[in-house]
Amino acid sequence: MSNLTPLFNKYVEVINESLDKSVNDGLTSNESSRNAMQLKLDDSFIKECCDLLKVSSELRKVLRVVEQEYRNESGMSENEKDDIDTELRLQLQKYVQKFKHLQDYEQKRQKLIEDEVLSSKNNMVYFLQGKNSDKVTLFHRSNNEFRSGILQSLNMWLNSVSNKLTSMQQERLDSQRKFDEPIFNSIPSELEIDSPVSVSVTQSQPLETTKDEVKHYEETISKLTQEQIQLLETEHEELLNHKNDQLKKVENINKTILEIATIQNELASHLQEQSQNINNILDNQDTIEVNIQEGNKQLTKAKRAAGRTAKMTTYMAILLGLFILLLDYVG
Repeated sequence: MSNLTPLFNKYVEVINESLDKSVNDGLTSNESSRNAMQLKLDDSFIKECCDLLKVSSELRKVLRVVEQEYRNESGMSENEKDDIDTELRLQLQKYVQKFKHLQDYEQKRQKLIEDEVLSSKNNMVYFLQGKNSDKVTLFHRSNNEFRSGILQSLNMWLNSVSNKLTSMQQERLDSQRKFDEPIFNSIPSELEIDSPVSVSVTQSQPLETTKDEVKHYEETISKLTQEQIQLLETEHEELLNHKNDQLKKVENINKTILEIATIQNELASHLQEQSQNINNILDNQDTIEVNIQEGNKQLTKAKRAAGRTAKMTTYMAILLGLFILLLDYVG
């Protein structure tokens, strides 16, 4: 019977190589999955920004729809305009608060990433674990710039909506002021009443003393009938009520404009801050590229050193095997 031991050993070697390859492929696949999970952010920031952009766009559409009737003096009543001012202002404030919340969250997240992932000590940990730290750094840097750009775009959009609303309310206030100017001038200079007595108060001569003024007032009142006095009182009361209503409306409009101006200032401040952050990121880009190149050089050196070590280990294993075979042959 022929010796089948060499053939059996060959089969065993082939099977072991297949098993080792399967294990290595499985480890490589698991490592790739873990790396892919590391390059993924599991939060709702993008979704919430899209929702905020959507509702802001809807608010701008509402402004466009009501703008023509709002600017037209006969299109809406003053009460309807007041309701629109209040509702739109509240909605805009709500969206600005949402934007501030997203901005605070993103600033804290970027600071955490900077401290926990992008610091130099973590680059050394990645190197020891055999992970590509440059890829992780590039991913987080690019993602930070992308999210900062989203916040800046939202800020500009909200600022545009705020400017539109302020323009409409400012035009309404100017129109209201122009309407109020001729109110007192429109008062008739002479009181024409169907009565034998006709008195012109505004055309009387200037009075020099308070006593003369009181005397003149008493004489004028004595010449008027009770109906004329009552009519003057009624007209005076109606005029005062009308002016009081107009003053209240003007105060409400001024208050609304002040609140919107405050929101505009906050948005402008956030926009300036975002612009400064983006400029800082651009300024640091050269430093990041230099660090990445330096890391690539260190990684290349480490690979060369590891290759030399692997070759030396292989040679030593071959020599040791030959030495063992020699001892076995001699024995």
